[in-house]
Amino acid sequence: MASIVLTAWDSAVKASALAAPVLEAAFAPAARLHLLDAYGWQLLACNRVTGLPLKPPHCVAAMPLLAEGIEEAPEVKEFRLLEAGGWLAELQKEIAPGLAPVAPAHVLAVERTSFNYAAATDCFRELEHLMDRVSGVIDES
Repeated sequence: MASIVLTAWDSAVKASALAAPVLEAAFAPAARLHLLDAYGWQLLACNRVTGLPLKPPHCVAAMPLLAEGIEEAPEVKEFRLLEAGGWLAELQKEIAPGLAPVAPAHVLAVERTSFNYAAATDCFRELEHLMDRVSGVIDES
């Protein structure tokens, strides 16, 4: 689903019909939600959770408790580190509702404060790479 949203977002950017902040406000929340859902399903798969919830967790801390004697998968421990500071931390940041504030014209460098198209596609690529790598480990066990 995230790839569909990102494709539509890219098309809208290329059409240049609307300003970038408007497109971010329209597409970023949906892209982020789909990426977080995909990540959550991967978390559950890594820990081999069989009783699936209606919605996937969006972070390791929200994972269902494992049965007694079941150890957390090493991949989940890695994910916890990425959530603390990495592309997953960026993905998990809440998106402020509405349009992102515009930087003043006289400011040369501005820190990115919004989840824009570039950030979304970076997270998508990272998540794809992570899922490819981890799915091999899951298949082997």
